[in-house]
Amino acid sequence: MHFSITALPHRLYRLLRIERRAPSSRNRPVTLSRQRVYILPTRFGLVFALLIFVMAIGAANYNNNVGFMLTFLLAGLGLVTILHTYRNLAQLTFRTGRARHVFCGEPACFTVYVDNPGRWARSAVALRLADQPPVLTDIAAGATTEVELTLPSRHRGYLPLSTLTITTRYPLGIFQAWSHVRLDMTCLVYPRPATVSMTPAHIRRSGGRHTVYTTGNDDFLGYRLYQPSDSPRHVDWKAVARGKDMLTKQFADNESETLWLNWDDLQGLDSEARLSRLCRGVLDAENASFRYGLRLPDKLIPADRGDAHRQRCLEALALHGVAP
Repeated sequence: MHFSITALPHRLYRLLRIERRAPSSRNRPVTLSRQRVYILPTRFGLVFALLIFVMAIGAANYNNNVGFMLTFLLAGLGLVTILHTYRNLAQLTFRTGRARHVFCGEPACFTVYVDNPGRWARSAVALRLADQPPVLTDIAAGATTEVELTLPSRHRGYLPLSTLTITTRYPLGIFQAWSHVRLDMTCLVYPRPATVSMTPAHIRRSGGRHTVYTTGNDDFLGYRLYQPSDSPRHVDWKAVARGKDMLTKQFADNESETLWLNWDDLQGLDSEARLSRLCRGVLDAENASFRYGLRLPDKLIPADRGDAHRQRCLEALALHGVAP
C-alpha cells in the first residue's frame, strides 16, 4: 500500500472531522461508529490516576505486596472502565422525529429517536443542545427511546436543530465519552401574537369596505384592554385569574362574516408589530369561526376557515421577508 507523507495532514483531517457529512446525508439516521466516539478522563479520572501513581510509588518504596496488589487492582478497574464507558455510546443510532411549531418566545420542541441495537442497556446517556441543560436518558437493550429536546425561539422563521452533543460518564465517572450528531430538523416559529386584538377598523369585508361595527351580542370579535365603562360581564375573568392583563370581550353585529386582515391597514407600526397584530387577528378570527383572508405585500391568501387555513396564514406571517 502506497503511503505519502504529504497526504498525512489530509488523512488526519478526514479522520478528526469524520462526523461532518454532506448535507444530503443528514436526512439519514446517524450511527455512532467507533470513529465517532471520543473518550478522555475527567477531573476525577485524573485524580484517580494520580492516586494510583502515588500508591505504586509507596508500594515500591516499602516493598509492600498488599500495596502492589491494591494498586494493580485499581489500575485494572480503570482500564475496564474505559471499555464500559466507550461501549455505552458505541453503535447507538439517532433518527429525526417531530418538530412542533411554536410562537416566538415559546420553547421549540424537537423529538429525537435513539435506537439501541445492542444486547445491553445504555445508562445515563446525556443529550445536549448548544448551551441548554442536558437531558439524561436510559435506553433498554434492543429498544427505541424518544427524547424531547428544547431550544429557545427568539426570532420568527425557521429554527434549525443545532448540533446535538451526546455524552456519558457511566459507570464510575472517571472517563467521559462523547460524540456530535447533526440531524436535519427545523421548527417553524410564528410571530408573537399581540396582547390586544386588531380593532374593528383594521378588519375589512370581502368587498373592501369597512365592516359595520355596532355593539351587540351576536359575534365574538376579539379582546381589548379593559376600560372603566365596560360591563363586568364582558371581562375575561379566566385570564385575570391566570395573572394576565384585564381584557374585555368584544362582540359585534356585522354585515358579513368574511373578514380581511390587511397589512396596509396597520399604518404607523413597524413590520414585526404588524405581523404580531395580524397573528392575533388570525387567532381571534379562527376562534370566532369567521371566514377570513390575509393580505400581505407579497402574498394573498383567499378567505377561508379551519385548521389548514389557519396554518397557511400563520406560516405566511412567519416566513414574511425571510430568505428561503
